[in-house]
Amino acid sequence: MSNVNILRASPEHIGAIYEITKRAFSIYKDNLHADAYLGALTETEADIAADIKDNAVFVAEKNQKILGCVRISALSKDVAYLYRFAVDDAERNNGVGAELLRAVIDYCNQHNFALIALHTNAKYYKLARYYYGMNFYVHSTDNSRGYIRALFIKELSEAAESADLECAFKK
Repeated sequence: MSNVNILRASPEHIGAIYEITKRAFSIYKDNLHADAYLGALTETEADIAADIKDNAVFVAEKNQKILGCVRISALSKDVAYLYRFAVDDAERNNGVGAELLRAVIDYCNQHNFALIALHTNAKYYKLARYYYGMNFYVHSTDNSRGYIRALFIKELSEAAESADLECAFKK
């Protein structure tokens, strides 16, 4: 995708992140086919501000419009956790998500994480295929949130094989 800038989010991006996240996770919830709780749908702008302050939050921007966002937090020295990955519905399949994910992978490599972990609905086939295409794999599943939730892993170094994933199971 050309002319898309990936930036670290700042407080001026909070409103756009809030709107894109709400819309994307409403679609995600519709695809769950379950009455499940999604924290993304209850978060506030203050929650987003805290993530910008305490974690790495990236936005995809084109012509001064935010097209997508993603957040990453350190769960341990080896494990980074990807969450709140959202792309504006009108921009899906245009490479925005891939650019955001590349920024996350670069960030995680620069900070010497051994792996990236994330959770998603195991039955949301389009999303699961997307992560497989980006070289993530399903480590395990659980039903703790009222739907089959898959823990996807992307190994970034040989240290991933010995990394303790207990911190990711708790997310």
